[in-house]
Amino acid sequence: MKKFDNLINSFYIIILPLIVAISMDLTPYSKSIESFWQQLNQNKNTTQSNIWTENAFVILRHQPWQSPLWQQLAEDQYKQNDFLGSIYSFKQVEILQPLSAKQKIMLGNALWNTNQLEDAYSTWQGILEVSDIKEDDFQELVQIQQSANDWYGAYLTLLKWQQLFPESTEMVTPLLLSQVIFDPSAAQKTLLSIKNGKLQTISGDLELILENENPVYQLILAGNIFSKINQWNYAVVAYANATRLDPEYAEGWAFYGNALTNTGENGYFALEKALTLSPQSKIARAYLASYWRSQNDIVKSLEIYQSLTDEEPDQPVWQQELGNTYISSGNLDKALQAFINAVEVDPSNAYNWITLARFCGDFRIEIQAIGLPAARQALIIDDQNWEANDVIGWLFLLLDDYTSAERFLTLAYEIAPESDIVNLHLGQLFVLQDKKELAAYFLNRSIEFSESKEIIRLARNFLSP
Repeated sequence: MKKFDNLINSFYIIILPLIVAISMDLTPYSKSIESFWQQLNQNKNTTQSNIWTENAFVILRHQPWQSPLWQQLAEDQYKQNDFLGSIYSFKQVEILQPLSAKQKIMLGNALWNTNQLEDAYSTWQGILEVSDIKEDDFQELVQIQQSANDWYGAYLTLLKWQQLFPESTEMVTPLLLSQVIFDPSAAQKTLLSIKNGKLQTISGDLELILENENPVYQLILAGNIFSKINQWNYAVVAYANATRLDPEYAEGWAFYGNALTNTGENGYFALEKALTLSPQSKIARAYLASYWRSQNDIVKSLEIYQSLTDEEPDQPVWQQELGNTYISSGNLDKALQAFINAVEVDPSNAYNWITLARFCGDFRIEIQAIGLPAARQALIIDDQNWEANDVIGWLFLLLDDYTSAERFLTLAYEIAPESDIVNLHLGQLFVLQDKKELAAYFLNRSIEFSESKEIIRLARNFLSP
């Protein structure tokens, strides 16, 4: 009898969990879970995203091995800007399987948006080891890293991009610009593979960087390269690194502040730091004057530029900056006189004459009496100067002398075929002559080679019927 009782007890011990499971509907594919799956599928493509998310959570509590659902949930949370939730869900996916490149990009962005910066940087860097990474992923990742100020991480991404897709043309320019900061000797080699005429102009400056052994000055020279070719975001990085290496270098802070201002950021704190370190620094004062001009505080800007003019009357640059500031104030008569003063201070410099001629054309002031003679003087000094040929051709265009305009603009084009402004002026000329095919050719080239929003806008306007 005792054996029979023990057998009965054993039976209950074995069968009881099954009875409980049935009564509580705990089987892996129970009817209640099936209903949640049905609701999930019904609500996925509707506006009821909250209902879909709730159903997904219920299912995943019971079936945490459902990796595809974790992925859907993580991506849905990311799109809804639920970054903390997205991070958690992506981490659950990682437990079950490796994340794809796109998923790692999203995870890194979510970490960045929740101020987990170091984790974001390492996550983005880990993408380089993902086997399914595509060229489009590289392009997106570089943009993300640079916008997040992870410029060295972006540089490493560019190197990997070059390694996996050596024929890519999209990678070459950002790689070159990054190498100017992080590896100037490699930049020289990359430059040889680039046909862009504008970038070829930095060759001599690269030599100066390599000849200099001071890392701070190397970064300043790199920033100056970027300033010349209008790559202000890269300039900010170079100058910022210089100030980190030598926080007592006043001019480094001045360059940094000016670069920030040119990217649309507020660079005043850096300019103020520069003047605190060196109150009489001409570079710092000049950039502060430029800052005040950008803020439409013309009085402060003029005051600084006038003091610099008084201190260095033999420097035409201060007269030109006075002229630019008078333009901002709307005082074109004083602006004209300032540009005339600049050529009188240094009449041997072709660019002073070009600046005067361009001012006359921009504002349609004294083109015959002052603008054309100034452009001719620039050509007398340097007849191979493409800007001088361009500006005189453009002035003839404004005067409706199309024959002379074409002659000089063609010369400018032969010297600088990738100049956005030369191509724009040629396109404009052929529009006025109703040579539609030629006009379209040069206007499209202007857009192709330009980084100026204004030039691109003008070219598109001329292309419009």
